[in-house]
Amino acid sequence: MNKLIFSIFLSAALSITSFANTSNDTKNHIQNTLYQAGLQATIQNIRPSGIGDLLLVEIKDGPMPLLITPKGDYLIQGHPENNPSPAVLIQKSLQTKQPAGTPITGEYKNLLLANTKNLKNMTADSMFFHTNIHGILWGVSGQGGTPFLISADGRYFINGDISSIKNGEFSEIDSEFEWSKNNHVLASLDKKSLIVYPADNQKAVVYIATDVHCPYCRLFHKDIKKYNQKGISVFVIGYPVYDESPEIMRQIWCETDNKKRQMLLDSAMKNSNTIKNTHCKTTHNPLAQNQKTAQALAIMATPAIFREDGALFEGDFRDDEFFKFLGL
Repeated sequence: MNKLIFSIFLSAALSITSFANTSNDTKNHIQNTLYQAGLQATIQNIRPSGIGDLLLVEIKDGPMPLLITPKGDYLIQGHPENNPSPAVLIQKSLQTKQPAGTPITGEYKNLLLANTKNLKNMTADSMFFHTNIHGILWGVSGQGGTPFLISADGRYFINGDISSIKNGEFSEIDSEFEWSKNNHVLASLDKKSLIVYPADNQKAVVYIATDVHCPYCRLFHKDIKKYNQKGISVFVIGYPVYDESPEIMRQIWCETDNKKRQMLLDSAMKNSNTIKNTHCKTTHNPLAQNQKTAQALAIMATPAIFREDGALFEGDFRDDEFFKFLGL
C-alpha cells in the first residue's frame, strides 16, 4: 500500500460506524491497530472479505477499501477482482500456509495456470510465492513481468502490495517477504549465465541487474575493481532495458568464458559500439532464462542491486551507506 494513499485518510479522529459480521474483539483490535498506525478516518464497516481469513475494511471517502488480517499485522489496499477464467479446483492441501517468500510447488503452479488460461500474459514462465497472509500468493506474469496478488484458490486478483504494521508502525512493504522471495530468486539463477567479478578476499556478495546503456550501471561498473578490493564479489545479471541493448548484450553473453565475458562487458560499459556481432554462432539467447527468473525480483529500473540475502539496496552506491548495507 502506498504511504501517500494511506495518508489520504488522515483527518480528525477514527470512528467506527458499523461492524456487521465481525466480533467485537476483532473490530476493536483492528480499530486500535489502525489508529496507532496513523489512520484517523471513519471506518464504515469491517466484514469478511471472502478471501481466506482477510477482513475488508471500508473507509468513508476512501479511494478503495483495505484488506487486513484478523491480527492486524498485514494489509492490502485494493479491490478484489474476479478471475475471468473458468474455475479449476485447487485442493485445500496445496493451499496450506508455507514460509513467506518460498515458491509454490510445481503441481500448485500448474493448477493456478489452469485457473488463469483466459489471461494471455499468464504463461509457464509465471511465478508464484507464498506470502505472510494465509490465502494470498504473490505472483509475476510470465509475459511482461507484471507483479500481482492472487487468492490461494486462484479465483481473485488484487492489484496492490502487502504492507505491514509492526509495533504500531506502518511499513509500505513487507520486507521479510521481499527478502525471502528475492533470496530464493537469486539462488535459482543460472550461475553459468552470470558474469562474476570475484573479490580478492570475499566478505560480501552483491547481485546487480545491469544494462550496458544505463548511465548509473556504467558508474557502478567503473568501480567494480574497487569493490573487489574491499572484499565484495559482484555477480552481474544481464538485464537489458534499453531498446538498443538486447543484441549487444546477447553477443557478450554468448561468450562462455567468464574472463572473456568480463573483458567484453568492461568494453561495452565504456563504448557499446566496440561489441561486434561475431560472438553468437546461433540465435540462442543466453540472457533469456535469467531474465525470466529475475522478473520475480520486480526490477523497476537498472541498476538493481541486491545483497545475497535478497535485500534491495535503495541508496547511493557511491556513498558509504553502500558499504554499511553490506556490513563492511
